[in-house]
Amino acid sequence: MNNKGQTLYYFLVLIMILLISWAMMLNISRLIIERMKMQNAADNIAMSLAAQKARAYNSIGGINYLIGIVLSAAMNPTVIQFPSYSTELIGGLPATMQKTENPLSDIEHRSGKTKKDGVKIIKTTVEVLQAAQKAVMLAYIEQIYETLYKNNNGDYNTVVLSMPSAKDLAKPEKYLNLKKNSKGITYLKTINDICINQKIHFHFLTSPKFETSRYSWLVEDEDFNEQKVAVMLRKKSTNKKPVFARLLGIEFPSAIVYSAAAPYNIKGSMFPKEERVYTGYDTTLDLFVEASSLLQIVLMEKAILESKNIPYVGWVIAALGSGFLIEEETRNRIRIAGIKTKDNPIDAYLDAKAGGWSAHLIPYKPLQEKDD
Repeated sequence: MNNKGQTLYYFLVLIMILLISWAMMLNISRLIIERMKMQNAADNIAMSLAAQKARAYNSIGGINYLIGIVLSAAMNPTVIQFPSYSTELIGGLPATMQKTENPLSDIEHRSGKTKKDGVKIIKTTVEVLQAAQKAVMLAYIEQIYETLYKNNNGDYNTVVLSMPSAKDLAKPEKYLNLKKNSKGITYLKTINDICINQKIHFHFLTSPKFETSRYSWLVEDEDFNEQKVAVMLRKKSTNKKPVFARLLGIEFPSAIVYSAAAPYNIKGSMFPKEERVYTGYDTTLDLFVEASSLLQIVLMEKAILESKNIPYVGWVIAALGSGFLIEEETRNRIRIAGIKTKDNPIDAYLDAKAGGWSAHLIPYKPLQEKDD
């Protein structure tokens, strides 16, 4: 009996199995490689958007600090100028009450005329800084659209799962989980009511309203801690076919990957948590405005002593002046002592600036899922 060729059938079956296994390994490896490329691309996009958000926070937080500094340089122009440290009473910058006038004051002491320069400069500066904050926020939203435009011109469709809307463009701070401090700012102009002669140089100040602003700086919104930037990446249609696609009757499945990243700052947010009127303290600025007030007090005490020499009414003027001075000093000490919160734009920035905002990847979690 002739047994030649009996193993040929087994060999052909084995070859077919090996070819199919080889094709499957090629197809699976191609899917794995493509999946890895997509995941890396999604991670890069999420990290890029989160890093842009972190840079926006660093810029906006710094500008918030500058707004607080400018407002802290203002004075409460009532009887005598004391530091305000509160947006409820914003007057012109300190008056020197000396021969050389402060160009940023609202008063020309030698002439007795009233200006509006000081408080107007403060108000204009704050508005410029507020406009700069808005420009930074709009630039961040624009960067999101630019990032998506560049990526969607490639092999993938990129979707940010919380895209800015037209409503966000009108209020860009909402998209960054911030809100405006609606406590507002009351600007006062300083008027020199009474000035005894140049030798005595005794001033009484009043403070009618100049203008008001609807908000001051930015504070954390209720959802500020929800910092996640989530991205979905979908493979565009392709003409690539699996090996032996027709023979095996298979096609590559559609591929979708997700990624998420978030900005973080281990030292704090740089933003006040609550809407308040207090601007906060900066040591250098605090010394400047307090020294200016101290100079006014010294000059007024000297004027009180000299006013006693005025015939008939000198002692009355001195008594009234002393009463006003003591009342104002007491009121100022009580008010400053009452400002103990650090929840303000100056302290919030100083506490958090060492950390600085950065970004990192976080586990992706569908938006509808909430923590307990």
